[in-house]
Amino acid sequence: MPVFPAALALSSALAAEPVAVRASPVSLNPQDPGQRVVGRLEYRGGLHLVSDDTRFGGLSSIRVLPGGERLVAVTDEGLWLSARLVQQDGRLVSVEAVEMGPLLGPDGKAPEGKDARDAESLALLPDGSFIVGYEREHRLLRYPAGTGRPDGVPVLVPSPPDLEKAPFNGGIEALVVLRGGALFALTEYWIEKDLVVGWTGGTDRWKRLGLRFEGALRPSDGTTLPRGDLLILERAYSPERGVVNVRVRQIAHFIIRPGSPLGGRLVAEFAPPLTLENYEGIAAVQDEGGEVHVYLASDDNLNREHQRTLLLKFALRP
Repeated sequence: MPVFPAALALSSALAAEPVAVRASPVSLNPQDPGQRVVGRLEYRGGLHLVSDDTRFGGLSSIRVLPGGERLVAVTDEGLWLSARLVQQDGRLVSVEAVEMGPLLGPDGKAPEGKDARDAESLALLPDGSFIVGYEREHRLLRYPAGTGRPDGVPVLVPSPPDLEKAPFNGGIEALVVLRGGALFALTEYWIEKDLVVGWTGGTDRWKRLGLRFEGALRPSDGTTLPRGDLLILERAYSPERGVVNVRVRQIAHFIIRPGSPLGGRLVAEFAPPLTLENYEGIAAVQDEGGEVHVYLASDDNLNREHQRTLLLKFALRP
């Protein structure tokens, strides 16, 4: 008997499993627990997330659904994660109703092998569907709307031209929807003419642009602000010391156009003694009062002895 896409979507939804996660608070600055501000970000609580489930971790891109109640993420091992954000007096205090499930391929099956599963970027489209960017085997897959998570059977969508030339482990790391519906994508380690290679436009009209970078800082995710500007999350990695610096930059929407070498103003910089981890996810959402909240998430590389899964919340100051 043939299996139709609707049946595959249903079976994938049923594959979602609850995951028990413990959350403990973390300070912005362990040496000064009273510090509440870094740059233009005001700290609104942070969590160290731990689970006995071996699948938990490896968060590589995050989005917060409209309304700010649920977070969605994708992982290095080809899984999606959904969690309810628990707030108290405007501060992030826990997560609940955590679920995980496999990111399926167009055939309705979970891809086999790390190279096929490595999801690194996540875009939430206006209609509620998701586009997930994979590196190693570079490609973009669009997952249907309806459940608030990328748990259905996707379709392959056109990737930016020459994406196959991106470094094996340095493909699309940031994928966001711009104001007006166009897409914006940045690779991590593809450098040409002293710019990180990126594109804008969409799945059928990609045009090249580039991002200026400083030192070892490279983009690890991005998000759109309510008025159309971008926030770009960057991190600097040292083989000897691990992640040594993290920055958030704001890029004005009116300079995002084909051929542009993008810059941007500094929003915040995270360096010791601030809580520093392998931050790979950033998301922004506006509350009913108009305040913009920014979330950062870290990728523990499933190496729990040496790295942590953190989720931090901030309010963006003007």
